[in-house]
Formats: sequence, structure tokens, C-alpha cells
Amino acid sequence: MAIDPNSNAALEVSDQAEYIRKQAAAEAIAKMDITVRPIEPQGNLYGFASVTVAGIKIDDFKIVENKDGEKFVGMPSKPDKKSETGYRNTVFVDKDIKEEFTAAVVGKYNAAIQAHNRADKPERIADQAAKAQKEADKHNADRPPKEKGAKTRGDRE
Repeated sequence: MAIDPNSNAALEVSDQAEYIRKQAAAEAIAKMDITVRPIEPQGNLYGFASVTVAGIKIDDFKIVENKDGEKFVGMPSKPDKKSETGYRNTVFVDKDIKEEFTAAVVGKYNAAIQAHNRADKPERIADQAAKAQKEADKHNADRPPKEKGAKTRGDRE
């Protein structure tokens, strides 16, 4: 007996199939070890991610921001002169889990940024050097000037 595509039974089957797909995607994502490396933004590039699945590590996922300001995950790629963009993806994420995968990677990225912003950050070396130079300048300004005609080592008896 066939199910009428417009019936409630068809909707229930469709909803169940969607639910099963989402459950499978969530289980697949849960089995992945995702690490992110935020960087200083370079254009629309905000960081990189690595994913380990069943002992296989895949590097160079890119965390990118689109024109609307939303972050998404760019797949690892390599140069390809025959491609429209000049690159071709070397890793593909199944469309059934792509949304959840992107949410997981971007979530890890956001958590890393928040942790970085909360952490006590050591002072940058350039800032340390500038601070030391100001202290040295102040110390030298407080010193009395050398007397003219003061004895040098050679003049001592």
C-alpha cells in the first residue's frame, strides 16, 4: 500500500527520516575531535581547524566569514589551474552533516576566542620594550648632568 505524499502519514515518515538523519549527524560529530587555531583576521580568514575521525587527522579546514558576517568552514583545498576559483577541495563533508559540522567547528572557534579574551595575557614584547625605554629615559633624565672637565680613568691618580 502506497502512502499519499500529501497525507499526515507521509509527513510523519518525512519527519522521522529527518530526525534520524539529524541523530546520525550528531553522533558522527560527537565522534570527531575538533581543534581550532584562531589567527589575527586576514581578510575574511579567521582561523584553521583540524578534525580527527577514527584516528585519521585532517588539517587545514578554514574558518571564514561570509559577506553577511556569518562564519562557516571552508574545506581543505589545493591549487588547481582548471578550476574556476583556482583551487579544488581535497576533503568533502557529507551534506547530511555539513550544517552540524560547521556549527561544531564555529562553536569551538568562538569558545577559543572567548577563552583567549578572558585569559591573563602576557604583555607583548614590543610593549615591554617601550615600557623599559620610558623607564630608562626617566631614570636618565633624573641623573645629574656630567661635570665638564671631569676626570676620566686616564686622569686618575
